[in-house]
Amino acid sequence: MKISNNKNLLEFTKTYLVGHMQYSDGQDWREYVEEELEKLNITVFNPYKKPFVKDVKEDEEARRKMLSDMDNGLFSDVANRMKIVRSYDLNLVDRSDFIIAHLLPDVASWGSAEEIVTAVRMKKPIFVSMEGGKKKTPLWLLGMFPHHFIYESIEDVMVMIKKINSGEQIIDSDRWRLLRKELR
Repeated sequence: MKISNNKNLLEFTKTYLVGHMQYSDGQDWREYVEEELEKLNITVFNPYKKPFVKDVKEDEEARRKMLSDMDNGLFSDVANRMKIVRSYDLNLVDRSDFIIAHLLPDVASWGSAEEIVTAVRMKKPIFVSMEGGKKKTPLWLLGMFPHHFIYESIEDVMVMIKKINSGEQIIDSDRWRLLRKELR
């Protein structure tokens, strides 16, 4: 399916930001993406800033508490909290029109893996910035979605999204299911 060149094609769409939080700082790149996409009127779901009325915090303070609980053997407390976090984050994947991910291939990120698998099963467009470049992409990911959705940097991802939004790049993927603007 090809979608014609429309200006502001992605205006009022939603995206979820997938990436490491536990074993690597994931805030800087997310703040950059939020700032850039805000200019395009794209809603950004950032797991550090949950948008729900009733919510569970997933900020650095909450993470330190969970790590302390883990050290103290309070595994049931952490598991109960993470079940809530997981359900909220996967709900944000469901609500998104497309996904932006920044991955460190040498660092395990189980939440990111499940969020990407969920998005792949829903056939959502996924833009992946791979730390270290496309050649560092885990082989499994190459079997999950088209390799041309993998970029060398988060800046490259933003360039592509801006090109799609401006109509300079035509969407030619069956992964896009954009509602008309008046319904977004």
